[in-house]
Parts: sequence; C-alpha cells; structure tokens
Amino acid sequence: MPMIDDLVTLLPELVLTVLVLVVITVDLFLPRSSKWLLTPLTVGGLLLAGAALFVVWGTNDTVYSGFYVVDDLSVFIKGATIVTGILSALFAPAYLIARRIPLGEFYTILISALIGMCVLASSADLITLFLGLELMTMPSYLLTGLHKTDRYSNEGGLKYFLLGSFASAILLFGTAWTYGLTGTTSIAGIAEAVGGEMSAGMLVAIGFLTVGATFKIAAVPFHYWTPDAYQGAPTPITGFLSVGPKIGAFALLIRIFVEALAPLRADWLGVFLVLTVLTMTVGNIVALTQTNVKRMLAYSSIAHTGYIMAGIAAYANAPDAETAALGIQSVLFYLFGYAVMNIAAFAVVGMLQRDTSRFGGLNSFAGLASRAPWQAAAMAVLMLSLTGIPPTVGFFAKYFVLIATVQSGLVWLAVVIVLNAALAAFYYLRVIVYMYMRDPEPDPAPIDTSPFGSVALAISVAGVIALGIFPAAVLRLLEVSAASLF
Repeated sequence: MPMIDDLVTLLPELVLTVLVLVVITVDLFLPRSSKWLLTPLTVGGLLLAGAALFVVWGTNDTVYSGFYVVDDLSVFIKGATIVTGILSALFAPAYLIARRIPLGEFYTILISALIGMCVLASSADLITLFLGLELMTMPSYLLTGLHKTDRYSNEGGLKYFLLGSFASAILLFGTAWTYGLTGTTSIAGIAEAVGGEMSAGMLVAIGFLTVGATFKIAAVPFHYWTPDAYQGAPTPITGFLSVGPKIGAFALLIRIFVEALAPLRADWLGVFLVLTVLTMTVGNIVALTQTNVKRMLAYSSIAHTGYIMAGIAAYANAPDAETAALGIQSVLFYLFGYAVMNIAAFAVVGMLQRDTSRFGGLNSFAGLASRAPWQAAAMAVLMLSLTGIPPTVGFFAKYFVLIATVQSGLVWLAVVIVLNAALAAFYYLRVIVYMYMRDPEPDPAPIDTSPFGSVALAISVAGVIALGIFPAAVLRLLEVSAASLF
C-alpha cells in the first residue's frame, strides 16, 4: 500500500504534529499550579519522535511525487533537531514561569519550529524547502517576542520579523528566478538542468539565493538582526534560537548549494570563502568588546557560523568525492556538537537572570564558583568547549573542519580558523576567570536550581565531554548520512 508506506516515512513529523495538538489540548484544562506537567509531556513526545527516526533510518527514498526525500542525511538532521528541542524544553520552564510567560504557548511554538526544521531537512523541491523555512522562522519570530511585557523582547522580535521577512522575500525571488531559468523546482532537476554552465541569469539567481540563505544562518554582513534578537528573547529561548534555526538553515544551504547547485560549485565557492572569513572574523572581534555575556554569546554564534561554513567551502573545493563527503560530515558534526554546548551555555546565563533587571553582565559571573560550584563547573566546561580545548566536542568539531579544509586544498582557510579560535579564547576564558578568580557582587542574582534545568545541564555537559572523547559512533552515522548525497 504506497500511501501507507509514504505516511510511515513521515512518522517523526506526524508524531510532532500530534504532540502540538496534545499540548494545546492539555494546556486548556490544566490549572496554573500544574502547568509544569507540560514539560514531561513535551519531553516524552519529543523522545517518541526521536524513536520514530529509527523506523525511517535507511529508507533513502523520495516520496510524494518527488517533493520529499527521506534519506540518512535528513534523518541525522532531524535527530539533531529533536535533541535541541528536548534540551530547550528542559531548560526553559523555571525561567519562563518566573516571568509569567505561558508554558503552553512556548511548547506549542517550539514544537512547530521543530516541525519546520524537519521539513527543511527532507525537502527535495524548492517549494517544500520554502514552506519548511517559513514553518521554522515564523515560530522563531514569535519565540523572540514571547515575553510580551519586556520591551527588549518586543524590539528583538520586531527586528527579527522585519529583516527575516525581507530575507525570505529575497530567497523566494531567487527561487522564482531559478525556476524560470531551469523550468523546474525539483532540486535534482535543477542540478541536471544547469549542467555546469554558468549564465548571467543563473548568476543573479545564485546571488538572491545566497543572500536569503546566509541571512538565516546569520552570516556577515547579514547578521545585524542577531545581537538584538538574541539579547531581547528570554534567555533559554535565545539558546534555542542560536542553534535550532541554524540547523535548519544549514539544511537549506546543503539542499540548495550542495545538491541543486553542485555543478556550479566552482562559481559560488569564491563568495562562500569571503563570507566564511568575514563571518568568523567579525563575529570574534565584536565579541571581544562585549561585557554582556548574553550578547557576547550572540556574536560568538556568528563566529561559529563561519567555522561551519568552512566545511561547505571544503566540499566545494574538494578534489574528489571522498574529500567532498568529509566537508559535509564536518558541517553536520559541528552543528550537532555546537547545538549541545551553546544551548547549555545560554541556559547557565539564564540561571543567573531570574531578576528581570539583570542582563548577564560579566559581573553576574563574579565568584560564581564559591556560591554555585556546580553551575560554575558546567559553565567552565562549556566555555572550554566553545573555545575548542580538548577533550571536549568543541575541540573535535574544529579539528574535523580543519582536516576537511586542509584535505580540500584550503590550507590558508585552516590557518584563518586557527587564528580566529585563538582570538575567541580570550573572551571565553574571561568568563572562567570571573567565575573562579573574582569576588562575588555584594548582592548577587539568585540562581535557578530547578530539577529540569539541572538534569538538562548535566546531560549537556556529559554530552560535550563524551562526544569529545568518543566521537566514533557519531562519525559512523555521519559517514552514512553524507554518503546519501553522493
């Protein structure tokens, strides 16, 4: 029965869709004092969606008349998406409840964004790709402005919405231009139609697609929305925004540039190299000047976007299929590792911001080791991982990208990555210095010690260390995932 088989390939998305309806319904009947029950309900549903990934792993088939593909690459990206959703669902409750932000609304919007990310991962057509992108970004706008009584949240949400709408329009225009030139919106069809020959019209189309797509990953110079949106959003939500939409946006980049525009990779490589160097360098330099940890992490997320883009550049410059696959594997591994460590780093910042007048300045971390040794130790591990110091996942992620760039012949880019990592070490290690070598403030902010947040933080720190010491299991999945592209 073909229809039933097609529905099975959508099992993770169907589970998430049902979960949205269940959360909305249960939220209607729960008294205010019992809203915390939405957290185990949401996490349980996300775990069920994660289990559904094992059902569709290995399918490697295109369904629904070529609009949707369920390959190992898409399944891996969906797995990273669900992990991000679980951590966000665990980190957020205490912070949101303290600010009277409705949990039901948050979980509904969060799961909707996850569905959009899953659709992006499996898109085999530009139309499906755009639908998935909007299903991811629309909830992201809402999440940014979810704290309705906070003017910073309202400002960040409005800026994100306005600039994001322009970027979506530009991307859609590039999609329409591509269709006009190739006569198809199918990703495989576009790759066949362009045939490796660059025309003036296709150059314009690639320009629009590049601007629209790189805005979504916050690459320089399309990053101006990021600091205000990240600072304005409730801090645990900022953690999700810094990694979740980035995963979806890189899925978009892979589908468009690595698949649809693969025959023209020699033509768009130069632009990607310039954007890669600018993104990591500008992000790190501006982060150096920040005394607000939340804003510092926002700019550092821009720098990490540059590191991940280096993997795509390595793919484009690769001399053979094996090296090209290595570039894509480095992108996927970095995305997964970065998601785990960065969302937890923002969560620790949120634990020090229960008072709405505190905005995460470095002084908030002064003497943290003496009054909250567990949170200080966790933050230290996360800062070391973001710096790229072994034996954390951050070190191996950067190492993997360096190997990919060197083997593809971009040795100079590897040098730029190393120099930027050294630059970033200053502002990451500065947080550790404040926690362990400074006296606490006279009236320090209270620290959130909710059981959900503590469990999520322990899982994140354990994952950061385990992925750094034992990356082999994930690497085997990456080999299979990347192979589905070639």
